[in-house]
Amino acid sequence: MEGIMHTATFKAHTQTRNISATAALNWLVESVRIASQRRSLAALSLSALDDIGLSEAQAMREAGKPFWA
Repeated sequence: MEGIMHTATFKAHTQTRNISATAALNWLVESVRIASQRRSLAALSLSALDDIGLSEAQAMREAGKPFWA
């Protein structure tokens, strides 16, 4: 009986670790995407910013945020 409980505990721990690894990978991918978008925003011309309805100050404020914000 003890061996069965140990196996069940191991499986539960492994599933938790897999979920955590998946969550960490998703966070990393999302962080890279956000950082890339902010770099692209910072590189837009004034006319492109005007086309999307942002001022240069608004764009720079958003582009200057850290990827986790």
